[in-house]
Amino acid sequence: MPESKRRDRTDAQARTLAEAAALLVEAQDKAVAMIRESGVELSSTERNSLEFRCSGQLPDPTPHWCRCRRYRGSGGDDPCRTTFPDHGGVGGDQWVRCGHPKDTHGVF
Repeated sequence: MPESKRRDRTDAQARTLAEAAALLVEAQDKAVAMIRESGVELSSTERNSLEFRCSGQLPDPTPHWCRCRRYRGSGGDDPCRTTFPDHGGVGGDQWVRCGHPKDTHGVF
């Protein structure tokens, strides 16, 4: 969506987007907890098919889990270059760069 469209959102639209994003995050967190509690290990294909996000943590001022959808880097310790709208950060709807190494993506 073009930047101008994001600024043209009404307060109700912004609230709806924030609420929808929170529901998606809550559902994914619940699914991850279920998998962790069961002790099952997922293959990378399973993690990708379930579209689990990066499990790294984003820094202050509001630490929360990264929601990067796809690792983009050359592997190893190379940080992910994916940018995404971070609905959990200060002010919401801020674009952030993941910056996590490949081994934190989809790790339980």
